Amino acid sequence: MPLPQKNTKFKRGFKKWSDDKAIELREEIGLFASSPLCAFDLCEHLKIPIFVPHQIKGLSDRQINTLLNEGNSHWSAASIPIDDSNYIIIHNPNHSQARQQSNLMHELAHIICKHKIPIDKLNLGLTGFLRNHNEEQENEAEWFGSCLQLPRPSLMWAFKRKVKREEIAIFFNASVDLVGYSIIVTGVNRRLSYMGY
Repeated sequence: MPLPQKNTKFKRGFKKWSDDKAIELREEIGLFASSPLCAFDLCEHLKIPIFVPHQIKGLSDRQINTLLNEGNSHWSAASIPIDDSNYIIIHNPNHSQARQQSNLMHELAHIICKHKIPIDKLNLGLTGFLRNHNEEQENEAEWFGSCLQLPRPSLMWAFKRKVKREEIAIFFNASVDLVGYSIIVTGVNRRLSYMGY
């Protein structure tokens, strides 16, 4: 999942909603606000089935081989609407565990934010759906996906304990880049310095 640009503009209240929703979902599962959240567990909680290419009926061995071998670096995951309120996610199991978490969180963000595909793209089937790109929706999914994986309370918890970035990344199954980005955009380091940490 690419990280949002620092100067990206969001709808008023979106960032706060993202933090609050990430905490709310953790609480629904029985986790603390600062706990790591597994994307696979969140999919199960939200009743969103996850598939990998070889589980998709109708794909030939050649197509599966293309997706998982020479085409492996060209795709991450896709959320596909079954109807107005039900989705499935197809993801790339050959990415690293941290990348899989990020990929799934991004797709979950699209679903939770109720991002819709224009009817003209949806009518083209999977091909049109996968070619749909809405910059505002992508920015929201990138931001909220990163909040789902590493919300502000998680960073506060780690910083108070002087946990290093690499250790934060391992504990929350995130990339070091995501940790660094989240520290900057949330202002956690400045906030804790004001609090005397």
